Amino acid sequence: MLTTLKESHPIARKEYICNLCGCKINKGQKYHLQTNIYEGCIYDWMAHEECSHIASELDMYNECDYYYEGISTDCFKDILDEYIYQEHYDDSADDISEDWKRLTRYESVCKILEELKDKGVRNENNQI
Repeated sequence: MLTTLKESHPIARKEYICNLCGCKINKGQKYHLQTNIYEGCIYDWMAHEECSHIASELDMYNECDYYYEGISTDCFKDILDEYIYQEHYDDSADDISEDWKRLTRYESVCKILEELKDKGVRNENNQI
């Protein structure tokens, strides 16, 4: 079972790799840092703030085996790909839209967060 010992949101003093999307966390960028213990081994887990946020927004903690091992890069990728396919499938191309194909995984995360934010604003406006 995975146990989180501490959690913080520091500013990167050097480049790291996000444990969710696999892209670089740039120097000067705020990121999510956890110190965990799993099967007796202590390790640091790092992710972009945005990747950590999208994991919550897309309910990845329930979809993946988070309780035992955390969210794997593969699970993260699969759920993002599923969202993009469902929301941005282009029937005429019989594939996802070209503008989504060119994005890095991190860029996709940021773009999805903007979409979810816009949908939330529209929902609030529709309820008023």
